[in-house]
Amino acid sequence: MGFKRWFDTSEGSLFAEQIAGDYDKLRRSVVVRGDDAVKQAKKFGKLRQRVQEFQLEHKLNFYRKAKMLSDIKAGMNRRGIEEDEISEFLRSLLLKGIPD
Repeated sequence: MGFKRWFDTSEGSLFAEQIAGDYDKLRRSVVVRGDDAVKQAKKFGKLRQRVQEFQLEHKLNFYRKAKMLSDIKAGMNRRGIEEDEISEFLRSLLLKGIPD
């Protein structure tokens, strides 16, 4: 991997914006539909799985993973999602969704 490629975060940033948008849509639909906790966990689990698959497909290094997570957080902040909810989602990605 070339030096410039190591720092190229463009794909991760675009994907992060999609994840933030999809998270916002998903949380709204969960409320509207009145989904139970099991169904909510399944839906958000699929979102975490998408992040994991992206990371594996694009072989993100440490810097690019950190930048993608930062961009997801920024996108969620722009959508007015509470900081506690953002932290919980990001923590779930770190613990379950982004392998080394």
